[in-house]
Amino acid sequence: MHKVLRRAFLAVLIALPVLVALTVGVAAVNRFAGPLPPRTFSISTGREGGAYHQFALEYRRLLARQGFTLVIEPGPGSVDTVRRLRRGEVTVGFVQGGTAADSDAEQLVSLASVFYEPLWIFHRRSLRVTSLGELRGRRVAAGEEGSGTRALALQLLAASRVTPQNTDVLALTNDDAEARLRDGRIDAALFVISPRAPIVDRLLRHPTVELMSERRHRAYTSHYGYLTSVTLGEGMVDLARDVPGEDKALLATTAALVARNDIHPDLVRVLLGVAHKVHYAGGLFEREGAFPAGTNLQLPLSEDARRYLRDGPPWLERILPFWVAGIVDRLVIILLPVVTVLVPITVVGATLLDRHVRRRIGRWYRTLRDLELRLETLSPDDPDREIERLHVLEGQITRRSRLPLEYMKQLYDLKVHIDLIRARLEQRRRTGRASSGADGAGPTDAPARTPRRLAAP
Repeated sequence: MHKVLRRAFLAVLIALPVLVALTVGVAAVNRFAGPLPPRTFSISTGREGGAYHQFALEYRRLLARQGFTLVIEPGPGSVDTVRRLRRGEVTVGFVQGGTAADSDAEQLVSLASVFYEPLWIFHRRSLRVTSLGELRGRRVAAGEEGSGTRALALQLLAASRVTPQNTDVLALTNDDAEARLRDGRIDAALFVISPRAPIVDRLLRHPTVELMSERRHRAYTSHYGYLTSVTLGEGMVDLARDVPGEDKALLATTAALVARNDIHPDLVRVLLGVAHKVHYAGGLFEREGAFPAGTNLQLPLSEDARRYLRDGPPWLERILPFWVAGIVDRLVIILLPVVTVLVPITVVGATLLDRHVRRRIGRWYRTLRDLELRLETLSPDDPDREIERLHVLEGQITRRSRLPLEYMKQLYDLKVHIDLIRARLEQRRRTGRASSGADGAGPTDAPARTPRRLAAP
């Protein structure tokens, strides 16, 4: 009963800290890693066929390889995307710089800027316009309602004192604005679209339409941090036909991946990994490796995104598939406190076991040593009693034969020493009996008494 209680106490003593460590590990996973990310999430884009939508299709293809399903939600543009993000209708979206309000920073974060979006200002060639302020009093198309083009255009026009009160600022789709400009029904049209868009190519080649080179581009970029200036060099669109015919200074905003501030950290890394594959090569205005980046952003950069852009993916995700890396990472967090507890318990337990075994073997050797010291002074009856004591001692050793293998050599050495002492006792007993026979002991002598069994020392 005593042994059962002792073993139960030791089991509780070991299990309790392990359970505490497991609890700490699970709490750490919930605090620092959380559950695995959802396999299905959505992205808000612009109109189908636009640059945002085309990039989203590429994102969806690459994410499918990692086991994710990306649902694409087309819309009128960045303003609508910001609204969707605020309401939690989508997980992430492409947002044009300059379209978010200051209050949006409380709910939304940027993951990265991914490419430049030039502001194309086309006008009738006869106007000779060199800056936005010169459009005052004209008929100007400035994007459709809900689009990022309109939000940015109204902001920059207002900064140049071009307002709906002194100028006819029309809300038109890109196709409608192109048609009216080519027909001469409007004086200028503003577009925020990819340089590869067919509209840009057609208007650059149209004989009555001119692309404005913004004379004050440095002034605008100094006032608006999300703006930069890019140069469309002579002949960059068509080298053979020299389109455009001269260098053009353009204002450009950056398209950013934007999400709610409660986005799963793992999704941030997954999206930025895909963005790196899609946008790293650059384009007409972007040099290789410039994007994705944490610059030219209107909304604050997510801390998870900042770490990824600075350090790259975690080393586990570099050598393992994403889902495997996520599971391994969480297992490590759970098992680390358990290992931290088990290692000292194992070391202390091994030390205590070693001391216990050595102390017991030492007691057995002390018994042998005491017996060996008494050999020369034993009376004729003592050898039988001492041999019986050796039998008891040997039985104790046999019952301890389940000790770890590293102690078996000491046990076998002890048994050899017991055999040596037993042999000497046997010799002592024979010598004593021979001496008794020489003194005249006959067959009528009393028989030798049977040695009594002794309790273990």
